[in-house]
Amino acid sequence: MANRKTKAKEEKVISFNVQEVARIVGASRRRLEYWDKTGLIHPSLKTVSEKGSPALYSVQDIIDIKIILRLLQSSLPLQRIRTGFRFIKERQYSLASSIMISDGKTIYLYQDDDLLVDVLKGGQMVSRVSVQDLIAEVQEKVSELENGNNGG
Repeated sequence: MANRKTKAKEEKVISFNVQEVARIVGASRRRLEYWDKTGLIHPSLKTVSEKGSPALYSVQDIIDIKIILRLLQSSLPLQRIRTGFRFIKERQYSLASSIMISDGKTIYLYQDDDLLVDVLKGGQMVSRVSVQDLIAEVQEKVSELENGNNGG
């Protein structure tokens, strides 16, 4: 009975060392260690505190690294990516439910249907206007008005 309780309480945390992460994301181990050292992305499960103690990354860490690599591919300078990630982490935006957009100059975080956040301009927000939705709304109101005028 005690063994069952113990096993039920145990949750397997999936972790990856730096070599495994490097293979998964297609980046060099040296690059990942540099990013850790400079504070861009730290292994969240275990940092290197003692020599011989491997850093351990989570699946979320790997996703964040893939996002950084993709932003680098868009010709965005690493310093801007650092600034953008700092802003995102400080405000605890959920990257899992977001879309990130870059034009090579800035990073936009698209979190819902109507709001785009420029993370490099201190969170300046841009509203989205769906012209198709407005057309449908106008057509519906015109139709209601026509039906009201025809009947009365």
